[in-house]
Amino acid sequence: MLATEVLGQLREHHVSLASTNDRALAWARAGAPHGAMVTADEQTAGRGRLGRRWVSSAGEGLYVSVVLRPERGWSSQWAALGLAVGLGLREGLAGWLPGLRLKWPNDLLVGPCKLAGVLCETRWQGAAPDVVVGFGINVLQRELAAELHATSLAIELAPGTCPSRQVVLATVLLALERVLGEFFVGGFPAIRAGYERHSAVLGRALTVGGVAVEGLGFDDDGALRVRAAGGGPSWRVEAEDVWLRGPG
Repeated sequence: MLATEVLGQLREHHVSLASTNDRALAWARAGAPHGAMVTADEQTAGRGRLGRRWVSSAGEGLYVSVVLRPERGWSSQWAALGLAVGLGLREGLAGWLPGLRLKWPNDLLVGPCKLAGVLCETRWQGAAPDVVVGFGINVLQRELAAELHATSLAIELAPGTCPSRQVVLATVLLALERVLGEFFVGGFPAIRAGYERHSAVLGRALTVGGVAVEGLGFDDDGALRVRAAGGGPSWRVEAEDVWLRGPG
């Protein structure tokens, strides 16, 4: 039973689906309301940021997409929506993994390994967009290919203590609803302190576009601000891949 007010209260579940985001976008085009949620036990064509494949093994992870239609409508502050979703997931998972960190712009990490990822997608219909936020969380996987650099709750937690997928979903949706509520009112500045507190990139040695840089902070729209590793002026990073360099 979900304790949320809106998120996930209207739900469509599939045993197998090509992509929960694709289905949620189609549902949104057909008029799905704010908070409508699509889940699947398995995705056969799941994807992450920049079209990368998201491995979605049957019955082991959470594969979720939610339609968003905030009362205040579309705003430029939505550029940071993925950061808000990441923070909401992090807050929901923190009871099991308090050291979980946020790797800008869309990953949740345990150490160097990825536990969860976020994908926000928008399709315009006239003056109003259909907005869907998708996320995947590794929950019950016991084995993950080394090249994925990934982990799961089952791997990280003591044997016999891993929660069910249903419990994880209910917990993260409640936290996500709270964080999104703050974000829709105040934009990224309203959640900046929480995001920065758990950032994996602030003060870290990074590589962006093949250039060695240092992560300095975040602009009001969620863009990452960096400077060259040797010092000098800072600049904005809005969409490029960011890689962590060295231990942290």
